[in-house]
Amino acid sequence: MDGTVEDLLSFKEFPLMNEASGSGSAQININSPQRSFHSPDEPSSSADQDGTPTGTTTAKPGRSIFSLEYYQQFFNVDTMIVVDRIATSMIPKRAPVNYLKLNIATNPDLYGPIWIVLTLIFTIAISGNMASYLQNTGNHQWRYNFHLVSYSATAIITYALLVPAALWAFLQWSVRGIELNIEEDEEEQVAIEPTTPSLLSLVCVYGYSLAIYIPVSVLWTIQVSLFQWLLVITGAFLSGFALLTILMPAVRKSRYSILIVLAIELAHFALAAGFMLYFFHAPDVETPAEVTPSLHKVTTSVVVNATMHSKSA
Repeated sequence: MDGTVEDLLSFKEFPLMNEASGSGSAQININSPQRSFHSPDEPSSSADQDGTPTGTTTAKPGRSIFSLEYYQQFFNVDTMIVVDRIATSMIPKRAPVNYLKLNIATNPDLYGPIWIVLTLIFTIAISGNMASYLQNTGNHQWRYNFHLVSYSATAIITYALLVPAALWAFLQWSVRGIELNIEEDEEEQVAIEPTTPSLLSLVCVYGYSLAIYIPVSVLWTIQVSLFQWLLVITGAFLSGFALLTILMPAVRKSRYSILIVLAIELAHFALAAGFMLYFFHAPDVETPAEVTPSLHKVTTSVVVNATMHSKSA
């Protein structure tokens, strides 16, 4: 028993190197994962010779469109990037010349555009009902129009998807026509880089361009026609000019650049004017209170004239 206690309390030396093996690697065995240290004279593995470190994982296979990892790349942005892109979509000349190529094309996101579109849909629907309530002040039969949500959603989603798709298709066709007409020199062949932005980049840019209409839609509830039209012009000019500044490097390479510029600006102005006229603007209709006195005056004059003719007869 005493010998056993002495054996437990005595210090012992444990070998740190595997002297039995002929390799020049040192192994540490202290109940932890083994770590080997290769000597300079020891040949490395085939993976090391290729430049790939041992123990690293290989490249991941292509992600399926039915997996969440595929769509995760479109939301790889932080708050500062989203705020910067919103400010760039509202302030003309804030974006540098290569903003589309360096900032948007390298990391196009759908996080900001989706939240902007959803916020704008409900903002226009709620503000439109507030404007309708102000227009019908004193009418106790007024009711909230829930159909404005579907109407605004249809208009905004259609604009945010179809307009970028049409612009992308037109740029693909017009720019490619210019590239095909260029004669390649056999002595100096210059590789032509893709000059048109991707469809995802255009959807991202157009989604952010709608951010200015969120505060404008709240101000549209003020029932002053001149003020509403000033908001339409201001919002469409600021957002449209900023949008054109971002897209101009790609639009300039098309042979129909002037036509594209006019189409972009007119579509943006038509969207703002359509929002104001359909959801917020009060129709200029003559009220029955103004019609009744005029009818009463006409009737009175007819009766007086008939009475005068009867007396003269």
